[in-house]
Amino acid sequence: GTPIVAWDKSSSNTYEITYEIYVRRWNGTSWVEIGSGSASDGGISIDSGDSLSPSLAINPDNKPIVAWQDRKGEWDDEEYEIDVRHWDGTAWVEIGSGSASGGGISDSGRYSMNPSLAVGPDGTPIIAWREAWPSDATLDLDIYVRRWDGTTWVEMGSGSASGGGISNDSGFSENPSLAISPDGIPTVAWLNELGSVNDVFVRR
Repeated sequence: GTPIVAWDKSSSNTYEITYEIYVRRWNGTSWVEIGSGSASDGGISIDSGDSLSPSLAINPDNKPIVAWQDRKGEWDDEEYEIDVRHWDGTAWVEIGSGSASGGGISDSGRYSMNPSLAVGPDGTPIIAWREAWPSDATLDLDIYVRRWDGTTWVEMGSGSASGGGISNDSGFSENPSLAISPDGIPTVAWLNELGSVNDVFVRR
C-alpha cells in the first residue's frame, strides 16, 4: 500500500535547461528517496539529454520500474528513445544491457515518446509508446510495444515494434495507455486522429 511517485523536473546551468526523472516514496511519515539521489541531482535518469514523461509500475516483489522518453544527441540532431530502469533493492539499474543508455529499448533513431508501462502478474514488464519519423512531413505516428522476456526486449508478435507497429494506419496514433489482464495479456488503447476525426482505438 505504499505510494510511489515519479516525475520529470527541470534543472538549469549557465547554458541550458535539462530535465531528469525523479522518484520518491511515502514511508508513513514523509516522502523519501528510493536510493541515494533518486529525487536529487541527476535523479534516476542521470544523463545529458532531456528525460521526460515517466511511467511507473510496481512489480510483484514491490519494487518500482520506471520508463521515460529520453532525448539523445544534440538539439540540431535530436531523437527520442524509450529508457527503462528498475529498483533492485540497492540501486536503479537497467533491465537488460542498454535499457537506459544508447538507444534504450526502442532504439529506432526516431521520435519514440509517451511510454506507458505495466507489469504482468508474472513480473513481466511491457511498454507501449508512440513513434514518428523526425523528418516525416506527414508526421505519421504509430503505436509500438515491447516486452522483457528475461533476456532482452522483444516484440509481441511480428511487427509490434517495427513497421507500422500495432496501430499501423495513416492517422496520428498517440497517447497509448497499456494494461495487463490477470492472464498476462496486454491491452493497449490510444487516441487516433484522422483528418478532423478523433477516436479511441484498442487492441490486445
